[in-house]
Amino acid sequence: MSAMTRSLYFNGPRSLTIEEEPLRTPGPDEVVIEALVSGISAGTELNVFRGLAPQWRQHMDPVTRLFLDGGADWSWPARYGYAMVGRIVETGSSVTRVKLGDLVYAYAPHGRHAALNEKAIIPLGNLEDAELGVFFSNLNTAYNGVLDANLPLGADVVVSGLGVIGQIVVRLLRRNGARTVIGIDGIDLRRDLALAGGADHVLRPGEDKVAERVREMTDGRGADAVIEVSGAAPALNEAIRTVGFNGLVVAMSWYGGTFESLSLSGEFHHNRPRIVSSQVGSVNPFLGPLWSVPRRAQIAREYLSTYARDLKGFITHRVPLQDAARGYQLLDQGSPEVMQVLIDYRS
Repeated sequence: MSAMTRSLYFNGPRSLTIEEEPLRTPGPDEVVIEALVSGISAGTELNVFRGLAPQWRQHMDPVTRLFLDGGADWSWPARYGYAMVGRIVETGSSVTRVKLGDLVYAYAPHGRHAALNEKAIIPLGNLEDAELGVFFSNLNTAYNGVLDANLPLGADVVVSGLGVIGQIVVRLLRRNGARTVIGIDGIDLRRDLALAGGADHVLRPGEDKVAERVREMTDGRGADAVIEVSGAAPALNEAIRTVGFNGLVVAMSWYGGTFESLSLSGEFHHNRPRIVSSQVGSVNPFLGPLWSVPRRAQIAREYLSTYARDLKGFITHRVPLQDAARGYQLLDQGSPEVMQVLIDYRS
């Protein structure tokens, strides 16, 4: 009788179940990971959970990279997730990069086990706390956004959206030599964390006139760059207004839903802002051939230890696998006390 495991499945928008199923035997170049924890993404993964990701409705042509009607890349039920941390419990006959017992990160869906090619996993080495490992993809994403901004020393930068990735962006900007870092978020906890992490000022969207206040803080110029992490259409509108003449808006989020409210008339037309999409699958090409996804990943792994104390503090909720639905609900509802939710397989 084959070994069994338990896996999380999305069955439709905002619907999930935990299923018991056989654990696949690894091939010669594969390993089996037994999960310790996995992180629920409050951005990309919620778009998938809510049924808003375009792959539920369209097919992405691998040649043209266009999303086309007439078929969908994904169908229900489906597995998702990309922030698993666990230990190697079984290896194939050809595996050489890792060994039994190694702590690793895997871009694997939520569940008690994952069977993957050894090249697809990230060794975490002597990382003291497995929970820190779930932030590997967050660090890659945040760091990629800062690389896409390509900021000069002394830049005035706004970070819109102070969830986990926005918090990391604030810290990286301070490390990178920004002159002024201004955080934007409507939740008190997140603004306080941003100030603790190096933001010079924090503002509330709606209550504070963000574009006007940023002009006051920058001698009327506006921000050199706005890194927009919230994924909300109103925030992207305000980012366009907030950035200075010919400044840069870095759109980091995977925006879900529709954008009927997007305004491209006033400031966009007259102030010539540049808008760039930051997607973690590639690195800013203007950095040149010395920069690559593996190089970025190596530096992100180092930052797991550099920012260990802050990252640990971002974890606000831990739920066992059988109670994973509660973790998704907390994030889906936008509960103000929630930052990072972990699924904990140790309990």
